[in-house]
Amino acid sequence: MHRYEFAVRDVTCEKCDARIRDAVEGLPGAARIEYVRTPEDEALVSFESDEAIPPDAIERAIEAKSAGTEHDYRVRWAAA
Repeated sequence: MHRYEFAVRDVTCEKCDARIRDAVEGLPGAARIEYVRTPEDEALVSFESDEAIPPDAIERAIEAKSAGTEHDYRVRWAAA
């Protein structure tokens, strides 16, 4: 099992929450998703996958969800 933890910047509302959750749920093998929006307009995301997912694939999936919106979602990886 692979575990991923990161923050997403510019997450300000329930629509943002839905977009980010949708992006994560669409990743290969994603399961056990934990999601919390912070007062700093970030979403803290952690999830497990039975497949290894390249970090840039996660970033692209998240960032693509801001297309056509006023947001600019960016992944900030948790310090190891």
